Amino acid sequence: MDIDSIEHHIRTLDNQHTTVSRKLDALLAQKSWNEYEAEDLKKQKLKLKDELSIMYRRRYDLMNEHDYD
Repeated sequence: MDIDSIEHHIRTLDNQHTTVSRKLDALLAQKSWNEYEAEDLKKQKLKLKDELSIMYRRRYDLMNEHDYD
């Protein structure tokens, strides 16, 4: 995976994370909300955060690669 692909994937994941976060905030702002739906959104948000961490690490590694040939 090249740096441009990683950057694109990071932006996509970040947008998805923001969308899920906003859905969760809107749900929790209601007087009564579905506990299972909230739990599902929290899990989605955490999964996206984990994926973002992996992609940030890949980007870091790719940017710091050294050619030892």
